Amino acid sequence: MNVISQTLDAVQKSWKILMADKELMVFPILSGILCLLVSASFYFPLSAGGDSIENIYTSNRAGFIVLAFLFYFFNYFVITFFNCAVIAGAEIRMAGGDPTLADGFKASWAVVTYIAAWAMVEATVGLALKMLQGRGGRRNLLTGSLGTMWTMASFFVAPRMVIDRTDPFTALKSAWKDVKGNWGHQITGSISFGLLGFLAVLPVILLLFASPGTATFVAATVWVLAVLLIVSTLKSIFQASLYLRMNAGND
Repeated sequence: MNVISQTLDAVQKSWKILMADKELMVFPILSGILCLLVSASFYFPLSAGGDSIENIYTSNRAGFIVLAFLFYFFNYFVITFFNCAVIAGAEIRMAGGDPTLADGFKASWAVVTYIAAWAMVEATVGLALKMLQGRGGRRNLLTGSLGTMWTMASFFVAPRMVIDRTDPFTALKSAWKDVKGNWGHQITGSISFGLLGFLAVLPVILLLFASPGTATFVAATVWVLAVLLIVSTLKSIFQASLYLRMNAGND
C-alpha cells in the first residue's frame, strides 16, 4: 500500500509540475516532429527504388540491418534528447526553480555524448528484440517479456545521465538495485498513466461511434494527440520525481 500511495503522490506531483511549466510539452512535440522527419528520410529514399522492405531485406540483409540500426539510433537519440530536457526542467522545478526551454536544451546538450552512446545501446537492444520476434506466440511472448524487463532496468538511465551527469554504462550498473527497489513504483506508475490516457480518450471514442463524420474524426484525432502529448510529458516528469525520491531515500 505504501508503494501505491508513494507512486500516486509522485503522479500528482508530476501533474502539478506540468501545470506550472506547460512549456515542457514543447519538448515531446519537437521529439515527435523530428522522429517523423527521421522516418521520412529513411522511407522515401527506400520507396523511391520501387522495392518492398521484404525484397530489400532478402537481397541485402547486412545492408538492411545497418539501415535498420541507423533508423533506430536516430529515433532513440531524438527521443532521449528531449526526454532528458523534460527531466531537467522537472528537476529544476522540484528544486524550487523556474525552468525555461533553454534550461532543458542546455541540460541535454551538456550530456549529448552520453545520449548518443545510450541511443546506440537502445538501438542495439531494440533491433535485437525486433529480430527475435516471430510468428509463434511463445516467441513473441518471450520478446515482449524481455522488452518489459529492459524498459524497467533502463528506467533511470536518462535521469542519471542528465541530473547526475552519469554515463549510461555506469548508470546501467545500478539497474538491478533500481529495479529491485522501485519495480512496484514503475508498474503502478505505468498503470496510472495508461488508465489516465484511456479515460481521457474514451469520451471521444464514444463520440465517434455516436456521431461519425469528418469533423468528429478530426476533432477526435486532435484530442487524442493532445492526450498522448500530456501523458508523454507526465511520464518524463514522473521519471525525474521517482528518481529524486529514490536518491533522497538513499541519502
